[in-house]
Amino acid sequence: MGNDFTVKPRIFVFLTNPGLEESIRFLLYGIEEEGIPYEVQVVEASDAVSAAYQSATTSSLITGVGCDGQKVVLHYKNLDPNEPYLVIDRYQTKPKEQLKAFGSNCARLVKGVPFKELSIMEVKE
Repeated sequence: MGNDFTVKPRIFVFLTNPGLEESIRFLLYGIEEEGIPYEVQVVEASDAVSAAYQSATTSSLITGVGCDGQKVVLHYKNLDPNEPYLVIDRYQTKPKEQLKAFGSNCARLVKGVPFKELSIMEVKE
């Protein structure tokens, strides 16, 4: 069995429900800005953690993202399936800049470069 060189390496973003793509739009912008291709799919998974692990094991880049209505998760194939790399709870309530930085970090894990800070900057009066 030979290698299939027609398959483009990419990060898979697996959603547990159709209609969630709009809620992660800024996360996808972050991945795109780092220059790593991605593909969004709806899959059968019980939660974001299992969807993320499934996407990491599917991707030739061994990195994957999972999303349900509550969490967005970054997973890596070599980690324990129940212990993801990064998690944002209640992601739909977070600022778009935090989701974009999370997406950038998904791509940066693939590239092997330092992560962007995810915490929100405080405004001093």
